[in-house]
Amino acid sequence: MKHRKLYSVISVFILLAAFLSGCGDSKDINDQLIATTIIFDYKDGEIWYYLEIANIETGNNKESGTSANKYIVRKGNGKTLTEVRDDLDAHLDKPLYLSGIRTLIFTESFARKHLVEYLYRYRADEGYRKKGLTVITKEDPEELYKSAHEQNTSTGLLAEGIVKTLDESGKSFLRTTIRLIENLSAEYTGILIPCIGFHDKELAVIGYSVISGSDVVGLLPAPESRGTMFLKADKAKFYYSVPYNEVNYAIEVRVKKKRIKPTYEEGKISFSIKMDCIAELGYGDKKTPYNLNKAALDEISETLAATLEQEISDAVKRAQTEFACDYLQFDDIFRVKFPVEFERMDWGKEFPQVGASVDVKVKLSTKWGMDYSAGEAK
Repeated sequence: MKHRKLYSVISVFILLAAFLSGCGDSKDINDQLIATTIIFDYKDGEIWYYLEIANIETGNNKESGTSANKYIVRKGNGKTLTEVRDDLDAHLDKPLYLSGIRTLIFTESFARKHLVEYLYRYRADEGYRKKGLTVITKEDPEELYKSAHEQNTSTGLLAEGIVKTLDESGKSFLRTTIRLIENLSAEYTGILIPCIGFHDKELAVIGYSVISGSDVVGLLPAPESRGTMFLKADKAKFYYSVPYNEVNYAIEVRVKKKRIKPTYEEGKISFSIKMDCIAELGYGDKKTPYNLNKAALDEISETLAATLEQEISDAVKRAQTEFACDYLQFDDIFRVKFPVEFERMDWGKEFPQVGASVDVKVKLSTKWGMDYSAGEAK
């Protein structure tokens, strides 16, 4: 029932989008093929496309009592992107409607060779929905479709929902495809693109593909990305377990204010990273009361602040050493403050050498009504 409602919402959205974007189009939406997802792969020296199309004629078969597939996948191949599009057009029985595509999905092998070319093609094609997302995957395209279709949902919509949910929960960031194209068009390009894959047989963001220039240079695993997300997410929020007096306390941490200030003195670049965080102590793993007074809470705050500072410092160093890529967008911050100096630099060579200091302040509170101390409940 839940999936049927989801599909109804998807159908309404796609049809509404078609109406709004095609008011002047003489072709009825029913006379077009509504593309919902496209996955590109590169294998055996050729580009392969896997196009997901909404089956708008789906419904219960009154004779058999079964339901038709809600999505159809068509695939083809070619040596170049132009050949791929020609192959696709040659096998369509109706015009293709592209504004229903929520997410572009590239395999890592495709991204290594054709990421920039296809994104520029995307920008030039007025048929695409310009606020769509782009993700990368290491998985087989057909397995991605199989997983989503078993849940009666679109692969692109599922991928978009996963990325947006992480962004809204403060555990990731959201960048539209157009924003990626803007980064690729800049003189220096360092980007993180969400990488989706299977985790415990469920589709998830397993990490972030690192794009330096136009190349995929590595993967930042999701479990190791917390410090990076504190720098990139708009409203980062994570949970920590902090030990104190043989009790492990679960604490929610949110960034209240973030300031990154560049300096340039005697030819040396440095960044001062300051964060004010709000933390809330939820519970401990032992029986109450916990006998936490102000001194105890201050000590827990200091421990938590030190942990955050270390994670953020490590995130900067990893970008500099392991990937040699400024996907933290420090270049944008420096360019705003020192535009003339930046134009004279090769940021790709400068970034691994920049200094960074991190200062985190944590204001810790406790949930109302919990018995944290012998005589005081905050």
